[in-house]
Amino acid sequence: MRAVVLTDEPPRLEGVEVADPTPGRGQVVIRVSACGICGSDLHIAAMLGSPGAILGHEIAGVIDEVAENVDPRWAPGTSVTARPFTSCGTCRYCASGRADHCRSFELLGLTQPGGFAERVALSADELYATPASLTGPDQALVEPLAVALHGVRRAGLRAGESVAVLGGGPIGLAVTAWARTLGAATIVVSDPVPERRALAEKLGADVTVDPTTTDLANACDEATGGPPPVVVECTGRGGLIEQGMQVAAVDGRVAVVGVCLAPDTIFPWNGLHKELDVRFALYYDRRDFVDTIAALDDGSLHVDGLVTDVVNLDGLPAAFAALLERSDTGKVVVAPSMVG
Repeated sequence: MRAVVLTDEPPRLEGVEVADPTPGRGQVVIRVSACGICGSDLHIAAMLGSPGAILGHEIAGVIDEVAENVDPRWAPGTSVTARPFTSCGTCRYCASGRADHCRSFELLGLTQPGGFAERVALSADELYATPASLTGPDQALVEPLAVALHGVRRAGLRAGESVAVLGGGPIGLAVTAWARTLGAATIVVSDPVPERRALAEKLGADVTVDPTTTDLANACDEATGGPPPVVVECTGRGGLIEQGMQVAAVDGRVAVVGVCLAPDTIFPWNGLHKELDVRFALYYDRRDFVDTIAALDDGSLHVDGLVTDVVNLDGLPAAFAALLERSDTGKVVVAPSMVG
């Protein structure tokens, strides 16, 4: 089958022919319909990945093959998405739906082949059927939207509260969409890129701010009548947790969703004197996936415009390289079967 792999000169990607996967015990093999490019893929390519690795964990597709011991509901031809994990399946974390904390946890696209390929093997225990209403590139949005929902839930956002979203990349945009769906009073999105601020407004932001030219705290005060009780940090950039603490209201909540892979610094007094809750959010639980699919199916979660670019496997290396150099797009999705 065709796949795109890391080469000896990371973060370069290259299209190659590789062996077709076969379903192991408890697995299915799907034909990939869509796979999103995540910021984590960029981090993996630049810092963690090994030559030959197939990245991609925002996966959706149609079941092709099924191992003998798999639940019969996962029949060939079923459209699915997945939490992109493999795990032991029996420990207390797996039993509670938090396989990401299992000692045997492995992430597709890092230590297991991912979705930048025509076919990929997935754990049947982590599959979710996708409804007929979810088609095309939007199928790849379930995983990042579940990430965003988990972050919003960790922040404790309640209907009628205002929220500041730091970062208008794909996860910040997804958080914005969820905040609108969940009844936030006023949504302020901070991002220096005009194209991303425009996307944020399309997805539900009431106010967008260029933090390089405008004081975010003042902008939040003007937009919401005071500091927001909820801040969600979605960039992973150094200094943004501290900025979130500065912006948040007394007794506020700051949720950290962005992945920062370097030491960062905060001024603890900002959290102490406001008695802030600072919480971190990584991955998702089963409920986040189920609720995301339901909200997409019933139309209560509006994501029109979140996908800004779609490429096939041939176009993936160039699209990936461009993302490493610029940050003015929404979600970029790979559709392996797309022609031209």
